[in-house]
Amino acid sequence: MKKRLRILGNIVIILAITIVSILNYRELRSKLIQSNENYLANITSFFDRALSHNIEKSGSNDDFATIDENEESSQTEITDQRSTENSNVTQELLEQTIGLTFETFNVLTSDLRITVMDETGKVLADSNFPGDKLNNHRARPEVWGVISGEESHSNVRFSNTESVERLYFSARSTHDNMIVRAAVLMDFLSNAASTITLSGFIIGVATLVLFNLVLHLLFKKQDKHQADLEKVLIKLESGDLSARMEEDRNTFANYRKFAENFNQTVTNFEHDFNEMQAGRAWLEEMVNSLMEPLVVVNNDLQVVFANKYAKTLFNRDIDPIENPYPFVLLTHEDKLDDLCQQVLNNGKTVRKEFKLQVTGRYNAFQVMLSPIDVDHVVVLFNDISAEYEARELRSSFVANVTHELKTPLTSIRGFVETLRNRNNTAPEQVNNFLEIIDIEAARLERLINDILRLSDIERLNNDSEMEDFDLVELLDECLVQLDDQASEKQINLIPSDDPTFLPVKANRDRIKQVLLNLLENAIKYHRKKGNIWIDLKRKGRFVTIKVKDDGYGFDEQSAKRVFERFYRVDKSRSRMLGGTGLGLSIVKHIALLYDGEASVKSIPDKGSTFKVMLKI
Repeated sequence: MKKRLRILGNIVIILAITIVSILNYRELRSKLIQSNENYLANITSFFDRALSHNIEKSGSNDDFATIDENEESSQTEITDQRSTENSNVTQELLEQTIGLTFETFNVLTSDLRITVMDETGKVLADSNFPGDKLNNHRARPEVWGVISGEESHSNVRFSNTESVERLYFSARSTHDNMIVRAAVLMDFLSNAASTITLSGFIIGVATLVLFNLVLHLLFKKQDKHQADLEKVLIKLESGDLSARMEEDRNTFANYRKFAENFNQTVTNFEHDFNEMQAGRAWLEEMVNSLMEPLVVVNNDLQVVFANKYAKTLFNRDIDPIENPYPFVLLTHEDKLDDLCQQVLNNGKTVRKEFKLQVTGRYNAFQVMLSPIDVDHVVVLFNDISAEYEARELRSSFVANVTHELKTPLTSIRGFVETLRNRNNTAPEQVNNFLEIIDIEAARLERLINDILRLSDIERLNNDSEMEDFDLVELLDECLVQLDDQASEKQINLIPSDDPTFLPVKANRDRIKQVLLNLLENAIKYHRKKGNIWIDLKRKGRFVTIKVKDDGYGFDEQSAKRVFERFYRVDKSRSRMLGGTGLGLSIVKHIALLYDGEASVKSIPDKGSTFKVMLKI
């Protein structure tokens, strides 16, 4: 601030003095030129009167008499005399008149020059040079102005003849249309400019010295105050929170108030910092006691904190608080970096399952990423290796068994057709057996198909055969397909009026499977006479499918497990209705396949609401 003020002040002072000097010089120049123009006009007028007098004296052979400068002769008398003058003016007469004019005016102006020219600009006589040695002056601005018709014309210019700058004043003479030009040197302006420059320089130097002296006195205490502040700040930066500013009672009141406030602020900060350090130590102990890996990642995707278990499990002894390192070096999984960036961008918690390399093996983790603030994400690794292995074994087992069962199932269905054509068995008995076998075979087929679907979904990381379609149109298709089933139980299927068009991009068969499973589940486990409401909404990149009924409902414990494989709220009713126990599990896994989730809220005897979110 001080440096800028000093520089700005000096510049302003210099500019002000320079501008004032220039304006003074311009004003003085203008006044001097005006004064000298009037003076030269008097000279040319005197020359004209003197020439008339000399012509008159020459014509009457009288002795030449000196014409006094203050001679008072009326214009009328001069005009009358001029009318009687001889039109031929001799060179000698011109030189006499120039000499007379010089005797009269040269006392005041030693650098005076008078030139007489005819109307073409030819020099007839000159006070400083022989007339025949000078070239035609027609092109001179002051001469050309008179030739062009002006009575008089003045001009300041550099004389090539004399190599000096002069003020020229030309006027038309009444004798033979001659032009009389008088000129004086302009060196008085150079002297004036030097005087003004010198005066401005002296005043400027004095003003600058005075200004800087005043600044020095004003900022002396401020410099001391600032030096004290910088010294304290250096100590604080080095970690010495006991540093304080000197509270000088003899300094300015605002500086003293600042020192008091600063010291109080540092005291409060020291107190808060000590409490924070104690809390941090306690929190670090608590986090280190967790038996699950936990790390904190910053917005540069670097690990800035890792608890003890994370360092042990991932075999990292480096302290990330002092030496942060890339998150990918800990996990060896680029997709986790992408998830961290996603959480930093949208500020929402994300859960994903990953198989990550740990000390000598691969473990399965459910990774939860939650934002701490705009710059940090906490990552918690929940080890689900055992569950993951069991899931993979079960999925593999189901896939293998169902493929093995599909062949005998086809044989059973064929055998049923054969029994229907035999004649040695009572038709009623044969048909009864056939119906039972057919029902069981169909149920087994549905079970196999559901297991195959579920196994297929679990094996996928993302869906294939994606296409663009209208979800509202697909819902209408499902409602038509289930209309007879709903009508048998006198259930109204009520779709929402809004939206009328909802474009999505996904595997159409899988989304249809979600709609059918939810609607069939609602119809099967609904009492006779009731309503089922279907609502479709888009929020951001997610589409929500909501199916609500006013059926039996179920308790909170069942709500937590309803999406598990083979789980049935009412097992007897489920078997009677032909359910496999896999429909809602398929819905859940399709939702997970599309980065979404499935949830339910239910109240016994009042109904249930199933909600599925899909990123489609």
